[in-house]
Amino acid sequence: MVSGLGLKRWGKTQIICLIALLFFIFVIFLPPVYVLSYAFKSSFVLNESSKIALFNSLLIGGVVTIFDLLLGLPVAWVLAKRKHMHFRFLIDTLIDMPLVVPTSILGLSVFYFWNDGMGSLLGLEGGLISKGPLLITLLHFVFTFPYVVRSIEAAILQIDATHEQAATMLGASPLTVFRTISLPLFKAGLISGAILAYTRSLSETGATMMVSGFYSTAPTIVVDYKTAGDIHSAAAISVVLIGIAVILLVLTKLLSASFRVPMSTVWPSEERMLSRKYVKARDILVSLLVFLVILLPTFYIVLSRLDVVKPETILALAGDSMILESIFVSFVVGLIVTAVNLMLAIPLGILISKNMFKLGNLVDTMGDVILLVPTSALGLSLSLFWKNFSLNEFLVLVLAHLSFTFPLMVKPIAASLTGVDPHLEDAARTLGANSRKVFRTIVYPLIKPGILAGLIMTFMRSLSETGATMSVSGKIKTIPVLLVELFNKGGMDDNAVLACITLFAVSFAFILALKKQEVNNAQH
Repeated sequence: MVSGLGLKRWGKTQIICLIALLFFIFVIFLPPVYVLSYAFKSSFVLNESSKIALFNSLLIGGVVTIFDLLLGLPVAWVLAKRKHMHFRFLIDTLIDMPLVVPTSILGLSVFYFWNDGMGSLLGLEGGLISKGPLLITLLHFVFTFPYVVRSIEAAILQIDATHEQAATMLGASPLTVFRTISLPLFKAGLISGAILAYTRSLSETGATMMVSGFYSTAPTIVVDYKTAGDIHSAAAISVVLIGIAVILLVLTKLLSASFRVPMSTVWPSEERMLSRKYVKARDILVSLLVFLVILLPTFYIVLSRLDVVKPETILALAGDSMILESIFVSFVVGLIVTAVNLMLAIPLGILISKNMFKLGNLVDTMGDVILLVPTSALGLSLSLFWKNFSLNEFLVLVLAHLSFTFPLMVKPIAASLTGVDPHLEDAARTLGANSRKVFRTIVYPLIKPGILAGLIMTFMRSLSETGATMSVSGKIKTIPVLLVELFNKGGMDDNAVLACITLFAVSFAFILALKKQEVNNAQH
């Protein structure tokens, strides 16, 4: 009997879950890791350029992660502890914007801010920061920062406040309480956020290509090799990137369980002084840095180019068939992918949450692997896999987007299903409800927020993905890919900028919907 579902052996639910499992294995999981087959070929070797690019990526990822933690930890602490703070909802939403804005638009915005915006403000004709490692680092800081904040905040919210209150009542200063009580309790979120930020930095492709210039990172050199037809070199570095992602995933699970924070020593007078003296200075400094380094660069393309939002530009965009066709393709692919994911993610979420066929944990881990695979390596693997079947280019594009969006749909649904009390289902079944009615009246209302979150994340990831899409697209261009090509060719006219602002507005609307849903869930 399957726990919580009341179905014996091969019931209807089990058959549907089995179909979803087969879909996951053969359509979602195998294509992204297909490139690993190149690891067993004699030609598998990293050339000197690949080694340098890989070192550049590892170094930038490390620097970005350190700054993410230094800035993200106090931000996450404030958001978690000051739930009734003025403008909290707005700040929370703005910080999450880099998660949903198409990376190509984010790359444009960050480039224009640090090159043109700050350069003009300081009177520098050539711009403040030109393309290269520093601009890449600043860009990666922008889109990795929310991962650290969200991971740490979620872990802080799970802490039992009575431990902190007890320490405070015994005379411990806020800094002492934080070091010795709170930090050890949310270390798992700290580790998870750090590794998520590092792998995200390691994987970013499309936006990095816009700000890298002649400086190569591992993801950008994969695209360069593929474009030049050197598949073996591209596959070699892709295998290494996937290997690093898997190692980091294993480290996350091991460190979260065994890592200890050595914070037992206490300095009462010094920490009490620091708690009183520097808290305001810290809050002001953190606020300024978040505003200057995260928020302004993210929104700069909108704030600085609102002049293009006028009737003549809108009419010009309406007549720009190339941009309109790319936007249409992006939305159609996103809608198709979201619909397919919705149909199959729920049964796979049931499989994971109920550990059906004793494969729940394994399937969940396989989904994590896909999420951590760098997008350039993912795209290369997808293109190599699907070209074996001589499929239509649009179909390949849809299948590729299914691969990297499906785990995003499954994750929140599986988490929601895990939280459903099986006694509620048993009670409904005892009253004569069949399995379909139990799901519709008991389970579905409880997991609806998870489904909505999955829908939004799936659609926005499909709409925004650049690196993986570039590897599988030929004549068909999605809007993020087209924007990268236009920027690299110097063709960012008012029509393209207006398209960026439009997509930015769509992203903002989606993140607002998601945040409001989270608020409603918390209230109920």
